[in-house]
Order: sequence, then C-alpha cells, then structure tokens
Amino acid sequence: MGTRAGGRRTGPKCIAIVGPFASGKTTLLEAILARTGAIPRQNPVSSGSTVSDHSPEARAHAMSVEATFATTEFMREQLTFVDCPGSIEFAFEAEPVLAACDAAVVVAEADEKKIPALQLIMRKLDDLGVPRILFLNKVDKAIAGVRDTLKMLQPASSVPLLLRQIPLRKDGVVIGSIDLALERAYVYREYAESQVADIPSDDKARELEARFSMLETLADHDDQLMEQLLEEIEPPKDAIFDDLAADLRAGAVTPVLIGTAEKGNGVLRLLKAIRHDAPDIEATRKRLGAPDGNQTVVQVMKTIHTAHGGKLSVSRILSGQVADGSELWLPGGDTAKVSGIYKMLGKDQFKLAAAKAGDTVALGKLDEVKTGQTLTSAKGGTKQLFTFEPPQPVFAFALRPKERKDEVKMSAAIQRLAEEDPSLSLR
Repeated sequence: MGTRAGGRRTGPKCIAIVGPFASGKTTLLEAILARTGAIPRQNPVSSGSTVSDHSPEARAHAMSVEATFATTEFMREQLTFVDCPGSIEFAFEAEPVLAACDAAVVVAEADEKKIPALQLIMRKLDDLGVPRILFLNKVDKAIAGVRDTLKMLQPASSVPLLLRQIPLRKDGVVIGSIDLALERAYVYREYAESQVADIPSDDKARELEARFSMLETLADHDDQLMEQLLEEIEPPKDAIFDDLAADLRAGAVTPVLIGTAEKGNGVLRLLKAIRHDAPDIEATRKRLGAPDGNQTVVQVMKTIHTAHGGKLSVSRILSGQVADGSELWLPGGDTAKVSGIYKMLGKDQFKLAAAKAGDTVALGKLDEVKTGQTLTSAKGGTKQLFTFEPPQPVFAFALRPKERKDEVKMSAAIQRLAEEDPSLSLR
C-alpha cells in the first residue's frame, strides 16, 4: 500500500448491504457468513432459514422487512454486516443504519427496471457521504456483457463505476473472473474458494483493454499514474492498490466487483476488498462530526424488542469504550444505564463484557433511548450527530381490541412496533 491511502485500516468495521428489491442482498450476507465460518453452510432464501430473514414476517413475505445485523470475522478482523431491506416500503430502515456505517456494498444486477431504485439508493449514500462498492450479482445469468451493464447502470451513480473484474467465460458460460488489478484469473468453485489460473490467451487482449480503462479512471486523481500511462510505463501493483483504496475512501469512484452470491462466487474477493480498502471508524467519526477527546460516543442505529431480552439498542461505538453497567447521557441531559452488551448474528445474541471503538453491538435495557440518538459518557450529553425525518404517512387505519381490558396491552405493543420502525406513528 502506498502513500495516498495511508495504509490499510484495521480494527472493527461496519458495512451496510443495500440494493434494489430482490437483487440478492440476503443471499450475499448468507454467502459471506458461510465463507467466514459464522454459520456452517449457506442456506437459500427459499428455505426460510437464512440468518437475515429470521422474523415470521420476513419468512411469510420471503423478503427482508427490517435491517438485520450479523458480526463475523475475516482474516482475524471483525466485520459487522447490516442487511438492509430493498423494498421501498421498508427503505427508511436504512437511514439511521447507513449514517454510522464505514461503507456500503450496493448489490445490483443487469436489470434496467431496477435502475430507478438503484438511483435512489446511490443518492442517499451521496447525501450521507458513505463510500460504496458495487457488487454486480447474478453474472452467470446476465445476457448483456459486464461493460454494457455498467454503461446502463452508470446514470444511477454520481461518480464513475470502476470495473475491477471482468468475467471469464468458456463456451459462453461464466466460469470465473479476471482481476484487473492483480492481472490474475480465478475459476469459480461452488461454495468454495476460487481456483487461481493463468489468463487464457484468448482473453488477454480483453483484459488489457479493461485494465487500461481502470487505470485511466484512477489517473484522474493521481498525476504520477497519469504520467506513467502517457509514457507507457507499467505502474507498480502496490501503487494501483493504493489508488483503489484512496479513491474508494474519498468517494471519488465506486469500484465494481462481480459474482454470483447464490453460489458463493466472488464473495472472497469482495471480503478482501472490504478488508484492504474500506475506511474505518476514524473516518466515520470525522464524517459524522463526533467530538474529539477521550469520552465515549455511541450512535444508535436501530431499536429491537425481543421476547425474552426486552429492548435492545443496536449501536455503533464511535469512540471510547462501553462496559456492562456503564452510564450514558442522552442528548436532552437524561441518563441511561447499560444492562447487557451483545454481539449480533441475526436473531441470536452473544453476551460481551465490553465494547470498544468500532464495535457494533446491542445495548440492553436503555428504555428511554430512541433510534438515531447519540449517547455519550460526557456529563450533560452531546449534540445529535445525525437527524432524520420519517416519511409522511400514506396509509392509516384504526385498531381496537376485541375486549376493552386488552387496550393497554395493545397500545404498548403498537408503541414497541413504532420504536422499532420510526416510519410508523401512533395516535
């Protein structure tokens, strides 16, 4: 890694998985968790047993209806992925989540009908200043070529879509990928690590053309690389990877990786790109304008009510450390005491003694805390780092219990639903 990116960012990262409805986000998360050993095998969405679609509603509708958190490890580094719903009815779930994430993986496919939804997602990432990688899914089923697909998708992105891989084909069937930065071919193996291979001679000219196009785009932000290209000097690979990381973190480009999540293809390359190129908690803290100093700062991303554990506030620790029993100040000056810290894997929680900067954890029993709030150890609280406005209601209905004695129970249940989903309101 060279000097522009300033080296690889280590430590816990939080990555949102976003994209249009039915683009394969839940399948990608399942593939990631299987590849990193968090789950024993990758389950198809149709099985109703994926980590992400664990609620009865998600299984009944066969789609994600809420943001789901899953923490795993890859090459001894902690990564938390958040599967955000793609359906427009639940898109608001992603706003408080994205604000506290380091980067996003945008899952897309070669389907022009989904471009308007993709455009809305990209615009939201622009508004929040969140860097992103585009994972072009279902390449084995795509009829159009990858570069033609990128031309179709480019209007949805305000920055260049930078192709990092091209498909490796045999008899018209996608059997792997060619990495343009590494100049190396990978042959896919179902649910297993791809096999390294030489670039076939028939594909060499196509690879050189695509690679030069990638380098030209990178040279727009690197004068030294531009000079090397003009003088036909082969740039060092370390410098290329440095530019890729620097431009991703700066939001100057959106790198594009390809694969088929359903078969686990392309997942390892995506994980390596996240590990090497994605920004860390320090960049996220600066983006949000979190206060400097030694105090603990916590950003609440989502509220969950569990049957046995009560209320959980899934939060990103922006700085400092939170221990079980810690007292945190709310923006208004009230205090709340943490009762339980948990690592999340879908519906499952694993108790922790403490959480440090960068960790994404669920904090227990913070009854007065709401989604989107900023908590701190500093006396009196701190300013709200992120504000969001729920969308205007487009549908309303009245409820009443069959028996009057159930009014209090029903009202409390609806209130919990509204806490979990701020786009709901109760009168």
